[in-house]
Amino acid sequence: MEWIPPEHQETHDFLIHWGRWLRFTLPQGHCASIEHRYRPPPCWYPLEPRPEEPDIKKAELVEQLMRIVPKYSRKILKFRYLYRADREWMTKRLRSKDLDQEIYTARQIIKNLLWAKLAPTIKGRFNNLRFSDYVETAA
Repeated sequence: MEWIPPEHQETHDFLIHWGRWLRFTLPQGHCASIEHRYRPPPCWYPLEPRPEEPDIKKAELVEQLMRIVPKYSRKILKFRYLYRADREWMTKRLRSKDLDQEIYTARQIIKNLLWAKLAPTIKGRFNNLRFSDYVETAA
């Protein structure tokens, strides 16, 4: 578990929905043989609970904003939330000196863009406001 700063809790939630949405919408392939058609009898294994469905409105909003995020920050967020890469691998791959600060900065970019998109008329500090006040979530 990673500690998320309190000011990034909602942004983290939006990014988790974005990563889950992308993982669920990627096409699933199968092997070239016929083995992919095999289904075990239902009595052998108990049914596993389905993972929580992503909130599509949140995910699509973040996907729109990802197109204007700087390339390096977009890569960090993609590794962290889409591929769920561990910190060690990300540090090596990105040749990062301070990965925590870079993740914080990338989240802050998304947070600022979300505020600009959801509440363009509000300026200054957003101490008592939440993203959920401005976005309609899926039921």
